Amino acid sequence: MKQNKKKANIKIGIVGEHPDNDSKALIALLLKVSVENIDFQVIAKKFRGGGLDSDRFLNVLKTEAKDLNKIIFIRDSDEVTNEKIIAYKHLRDEWFLKADKASDGKGIFFLAIAEMEALILSDMQTFNDFYGTKASFKSNPMMQKDPKATLQNLSKDSKKGKYDENHAPDIFKKLDFNTVYKQHKGARSFQAFADELKKEKIIDF
Repeated sequence: MKQNKKKANIKIGIVGEHPDNDSKALIALLLKVSVENIDFQVIAKKFRGGGLDSDRFLNVLKTEAKDLNKIIFIRDSDEVTNEKIIAYKHLRDEWFLKADKASDGKGIFFLAIAEMEALILSDMQTFNDFYGTKASFKSNPMMQKDPKATLQNLSKDSKKGKYDENHAPDIFKKLDFNTVYKQHKGARSFQAFADELKKEKIIDF
């Protein structure tokens, strides 16, 4: 009798500006809709922020990429620019081309405009449940300047204290994927990024 072989995991590396606050937070959100055989791994753990711009990072990436099928790169854009620049060109795009080359073309890029915190602004119900607040946010989260500061202001009077980057992984575990997908839309949005991951058969929703 022929035995069924267990399907091998597809290994997806995650590179963010902070391994805990960006990489692990995104993994928590994607796990809600990931396909069964996906294994997400935080890589380049020793690099933070501007350290990702170094040649040393690219050298480490070349080594760590060898055993991975795909690598998701997350970078904050650090500012809100006009929609044309968001859609077609950003300084971070030049960085991604170098990183993608170093990873043998395995890269998928998520440009977080202006920061990953904009995804939290996309699901205010979860934010309010987490902090015990009744805050509201009705603008386009992608076009909010300094979303981190916005979250801190909205949570300043909560019993948990104002938003801190270290809260991100726990909040992302509670975010509703479909709500974030619907609210964070447009060119370079989470919605566009999720659509790309679905096309690559990394997530399904």
